[in-house]
Amino acid sequence: MSKSSVAEVPASATPGTAPLATTVATVSVMGVLVVGQMYVTIPLMPELADAWGVPAGSAAASTTAFAFAHALGSLVSGPLSTRWGRRTVMVANVLAMAVVTALLPLAPSLTAGVVLRALQGLFAGSFIPMSYAYLHARIAPHRVSLALTVVSACMGATVVIGQVEAQLVTAWLGWVWVFWGTVPLLLAGAAVSWRVLLPEGRLSAGGLSGLRGALGARLVPLYLVILVGAGSLTAVYTGVQLYGPVDVAGGGAPLLALRASALPALLGAVLVAPVLARLPASRRAAGALVVTAVAMLAAALGGDDALVLGAALFAFMAGFSTLGPALIESVGTRAGAAAQTTAIALYGFTLNLGAGAGAQLAAFFDRFAALALFLTFALAVAVGGVLRGGRRT
Repeated sequence: MSKSSVAEVPASATPGTAPLATTVATVSVMGVLVVGQMYVTIPLMPELADAWGVPAGSAAASTTAFAFAHALGSLVSGPLSTRWGRRTVMVANVLAMAVVTALLPLAPSLTAGVVLRALQGLFAGSFIPMSYAYLHARIAPHRVSLALTVVSACMGATVVIGQVEAQLVTAWLGWVWVFWGTVPLLLAGAAVSWRVLLPEGRLSAGGLSGLRGALGARLVPLYLVILVGAGSLTAVYTGVQLYGPVDVAGGGAPLLALRASALPALLGAVLVAPVLARLPASRRAAGALVVTAVAMLAAALGGDDALVLGAALFAFMAGFSTLGPALIESVGTRAGAAAQTTAIALYGFTLNLGAGAGAQLAAFFDRFAALALFLTFALAVAVGGVLRGGRRT
């Protein structure tokens, strides 16, 4: 990435370049903890339905509530960071999230559970956009692309890690510990983040010009693309939970293996990142979307077989983990320094809006194949959005 694509550190912020390894490690681990909470309720739908006395499909509202509130939190994180600084906003919201997470297992009904999940998502919402904005502003320009790829891959992995964690913890300790066990990790992570991340003063505000820049014609197609991509990701895994192959219908080890099969794809995305970085971000994004669309088509045609579905999910995650960094890089570059934080906040908003919509979208279909075909079409249309945005650059 060229130096011009990275926002200048505002004069009012404390100057300095953040160390790559400790910064990326801290942000990545915290991203898994914070963002992973969005997806832990997917395998918990039967347990939550029993606890709240509702059908399993209704329990999916807890995932949607988190995602929609997470989107709102992403949207307001830009103005908050302008007033208080990115580090303060990130750490304060993680601490508040820990309190709400501790209360979740005590929710007596679906309504109470949805409200608490919405609060959990609201406090978590600042993490994705502020972490990306922090990396843009604080990591050395020639290492920003690598940092974004690693962090984005880890956050993308949460859709798998969150489900695997929830399934294992529920089997060993009971579903309530999926939440209670996360609380001390969030508290410890907040303390480490405060120590590792560089302090900042009041940031320069982009004002109306920054908002206009973030809503420019070159950026809106990218927001729509991540809306479709994130929605497809959540929808397909919710669909697997609701309408998966007979081989994994009973849950347990087969379903755990199906979920975990996508994790190596995320590691592969990190390893090939230096090679892919030589290509323009718009081409990387378009190519990644083609991979996800082909993978989804394979899932639609052969999803009744657990092995075929596992291979399709692997390919889908490989494409998605490449799509995210390419879109973030494109957003950061096209927005410019004045609008960058606002644009990344909007990116986080649409990403989480899509994730929330995807959890509900799966319930509109009665078969996995029909859902996967619909998602294939949506992803194919998104390819055109990326290419159109690239021609405007």
